[in-house]
Amino acid sequence: MRVSGIVKKSLVVGVSLGAMVVTSQASAESLFTRDRNVSVTEREREGYEPLGIRMGSFLVRPRVDVTIASTDNVFAIDRTVSPQFGEQSDVYYIVRPSFQAESNWSRHALRFGAYGEGYQHTEFDDENVFNTGVFVDGRLDVKRSFAIVGGASYDQLNESRKATSVVAAPREPIEYSLTKANIGSRHEWGRFRARTDVSLRDYDYKDAKLVGGGTLDQQYRDRLEIRYVGELGFAITRDAAVFGRLGYNQRDYNGLDNNGLNRDSDGWTAQAGIDFDITRLARGALAVGYMEQDYDDPSLRSISGISVDAGIEWFPTQLTTVSLSGSRDVRESALFSTGGYTASELVARVDHELAPNLLGYVTAGIGKDEYEDITRTDDRYGAGVGVKWFINRIFSAKAEYLYENNETSLDPALQGSAGFFGKDYETNEFMITLTAER
Repeated sequence: MRVSGIVKKSLVVGVSLGAMVVTSQASAESLFTRDRNVSVTEREREGYEPLGIRMGSFLVRPRVDVTIASTDNVFAIDRTVSPQFGEQSDVYYIVRPSFQAESNWSRHALRFGAYGEGYQHTEFDDENVFNTGVFVDGRLDVKRSFAIVGGASYDQLNESRKATSVVAAPREPIEYSLTKANIGSRHEWGRFRARTDVSLRDYDYKDAKLVGGGTLDQQYRDRLEIRYVGELGFAITRDAAVFGRLGYNQRDYNGLDNNGLNRDSDGWTAQAGIDFDITRLARGALAVGYMEQDYDDPSLRSISGISVDAGIEWFPTQLTTVSLSGSRDVRESALFSTGGYTASELVARVDHELAPNLLGYVTAGIGKDEYEDITRTDDRYGAGVGVKWFINRIFSAKAEYLYENNETSLDPALQGSAGFFGKDYETNEFMITLTAER
């Protein structure tokens, strides 16, 4: 929970690209498989890859990450906003045990796992938190060209101090639970591919403990989000396909916000795009379209505009991978008297193999959050650099430096009213992580 927003996205930029690789039995014959190129971080390293533990028809991968980190702004608050808590330094430790089990069946697939994540601070005990979660997902191969996919997860989390869409500075990080589930289908015939997905997210927040005493009820943030997506693709060649995607969502809150507004909404997205894997140069996907979110309360304005979802990898050499990801969508706000905001992000990352067992990376990104019902804009900037050393099959070590900056432009009339305040902050973090895995 400490690595947030724009920098965190750069660390997982490959996830959206990996989703393009078909995992059904027919993948070897598929015109939509995008596995010609392998990124630096995905490449197997002979003699350094964990072997896992065979347990029947499952391969189990236990893992423990131990991190020591320092920050110059543990509360992510500028001193001008809070002389007491702004720009306070701290050293903290993170211990994260986890495991993942994957089936090795010839047909179908099943994967499950769990994790725990504890933070221990040396200066500010109220920042000590524990996150935990479990998940399961799988694939049912009905035919060689048709599969049903699905999964579910449950996480008990603590909100990051870097979260900008908040109405107060809580004494402790706000606890919440997130339940997710999804089911969908994948079907290919000839040059065509069809995908469907139905997913839900259920958020449940605990009350925020305030610095001056008392609590702030967070029930107005509890909500259920349901999303329906349908996609139809056509393979132009073995290496490129075009697609159209339609999405519809419903966001239902448990009650009114503290100003008596009903923030329930529904929205839709229509996109057209292309995914590709060209020779040994690049692979990726780019979808652009239009989005609109309409709120039930007549005093909340609709949000609409360009929708973007992109992830591209460029391979200038076998030792270097350049990644670029971008998105533009509508997200939910925790601020009173607002329905949501438009979030735009662009992140670039370069991974380079310094040696067979030594990887380095550098990343940078920008983001902008634009609120519809109040005069507020957040401009976000981030950068990072790191190196990972594969010691042997079991142990690896990583050192990182992360920088994040958020600048809030807020109508002076709102400052301090109804709990609003500017979320200006700048953080510098150094992290060293030792990992043991099988």
